[in-house]
Amino acid sequence: MTTITRDPNRLFELLPSLYRVVDTEHGDELRALLALITRQADDIHEGTQQLWDDFFIETCQRWVVPYIGDLVGNIPLHDLDPRLSSATAESLFKDLAGPDLRPPGAIRLRADVAKTIYYRRRKATPPMLEELARDVTGWHSHVVEFFTLLRWNQHLEHLRFESPACPDLRQIDTGDRVGGPWDSSPHTVDVRKINQWDGWYNIPNIGFFLWRLHAFRLRQTKPRAIGGTTWRLTFSPLGQDIPLFSAGRREPGESLMATELTVEAPIRSAAFFDDLRGVPGQPTPGPVTGYYGDPTVTDASLGVFADGVALPAGEVTCMNLDKWSVFAQQNGTVVGIDPSRGRLLIPKGRANQAITVSYYYGLSAPMGGGEYDRAKWLVSSPPPIPVGGGGTALDDAIKNRVSAPATVIQITDDLTYDIVTDITLAAAESLTIQADNGVRPHLRLANGEIAIDTAGPGASLTLGGLLVEGGLRVKGDLDTFRLLHSTLVPGRSDELEIVGPSGPSLIVDPGPANALINTRLEVQVAFSITGALRMPSHSTKLWLDSEWNPEGRRTDCGRSLRCRRRRRPASVRGTMHAVWEFPFPEAGSWQRVDLHRPSRGRAGAAGLRALLVRASGVGHTPAVSLSA
Repeated sequence: MTTITRDPNRLFELLPSLYRVVDTEHGDELRALLALITRQADDIHEGTQQLWDDFFIETCQRWVVPYIGDLVGNIPLHDLDPRLSSATAESLFKDLAGPDLRPPGAIRLRADVAKTIYYRRRKATPPMLEELARDVTGWHSHVVEFFTLLRWNQHLEHLRFESPACPDLRQIDTGDRVGGPWDSSPHTVDVRKINQWDGWYNIPNIGFFLWRLHAFRLRQTKPRAIGGTTWRLTFSPLGQDIPLFSAGRREPGESLMATELTVEAPIRSAAFFDDLRGVPGQPTPGPVTGYYGDPTVTDASLGVFADGVALPAGEVTCMNLDKWSVFAQQNGTVVGIDPSRGRLLIPKGRANQAITVSYYYGLSAPMGGGEYDRAKWLVSSPPPIPVGGGGTALDDAIKNRVSAPATVIQITDDLTYDIVTDITLAAAESLTIQADNGVRPHLRLANGEIAIDTAGPGASLTLGGLLVEGGLRVKGDLDTFRLLHSTLVPGRSDELEIVGPSGPSLIVDPGPANALINTRLEVQVAFSITGALRMPSHSTKLWLDSEWNPEGRRTDCGRSLRCRRRRRPASVRGTMHAVWEFPFPEAGSWQRVDLHRPSRGRAGAAGLRALLVRASGVGHTPAVSLSA
């Protein structure tokens, strides 16, 4: 409510001038009395106006929000106060830009209640159910009314041309979509009770398809050459197979349903093939299609660049590169792409060109380094030393740094950097190697491992926003090692067709029995992905926050660590979440999950059940199928 400043003497000014003159002669006693009455009248007026504003969630006072939420049946599904979860990180990382290190929080209470009212007004419409599922779970969603896929005799006055009795078997994409969220083939009725796999196609059934992984962009990274060739490449700089993801985008209108282009999901090869073919009557695609283009300037999901220039869609083709080790390099200039495996085939006509790629990969949360916003997690003092260009530029910057109590080296691009020299820290030196906000460089360690040595006590090393291929061995007496929004590749290497170096991601040397080192070492890991961590039992502390340790396979910190003499470090604090294996799943990122069983979704089973309660406004849940 807007407060209007009023003149406190306006009632006094309405009196006849005779009374005002007399009051002035008697010390303005009447003026003071009327000013007090005016202020009380203004308070009553503002309170009356506020009563009207409190009827609406957009303008009501904060204390009224829970009452309106109770009236419309709002069910809070998330922690509305994430401040406590970041208190430990803020106390440890005082040198970060911060100062607020809270992760992106859930929807605020006022917005949640406003959304509930919005849902009520659009109750039971499929687009609303999609939006509701997306808001409740935080995942992209698609709703399917299964009765629309039933094969039945159609009325002549209500023909459904989008639902033919027989599918077109000549179209590969038609068969590829059967049994999934984008299925358009007709089905016979299934009267069994709906569950994870059966009973979908019946008149009263609705299916929710949820994609738990989000798409994160990488711009013009250098692909990895495989098998000693220069023309068989992988999108991933690690040389591994990864599914390429659709960038996703919001529907152009609230009344429209999600499509395969609007959700963040692995790109199907059949869909990419049809996308490159263009629309009928346009056999040669333009420079940009639904999936292909420059992701930095369009809504496209992947792009290939030759000498920094984006290739048009007519210069790429979709191929099955499963058995590419038996392929010969092709002639011409058309680049082959396998989106389900993240592979490229470079023809002879582009053999002398520098190939870079932009694409989206899938991950469940912004962690492990990437182009997502990490501005709060950067070390800004002293002023960073910028490094770019790839190759040995970072190695040279580390070797040639000027001796100082604190040094920050900041990488400014997404290229690959080779580290061939061990890192030696002076006594009490603090060295930070971090990626600039919005980039994720790839560090490739020589022979799969480099050493971190010290010339005296009190040294510390911080790695931020990096993808590190290889392991680190702490040989000197280190005080602090920090890993912030970074990835130490589990197993050290994951390149195709070779057996690379292997071992723990971090090894801390204990020193001789009569002169132990690293007794004051604190290892602090936040929002990072690592392999095994091998530390001596006399190390001071291991602090973990939202870390992935796929090699541990367990959520128990002590079991996930490989410690000398099978003992834990002196202190283990924080939480560690072992989520999925590394590399990322090769199959599609959605699985069928029964709504009536416990779910591992962000909102849990209660939240998913509440999703349908919100939509229907009743106290029971209709029988539907949920796919997550």
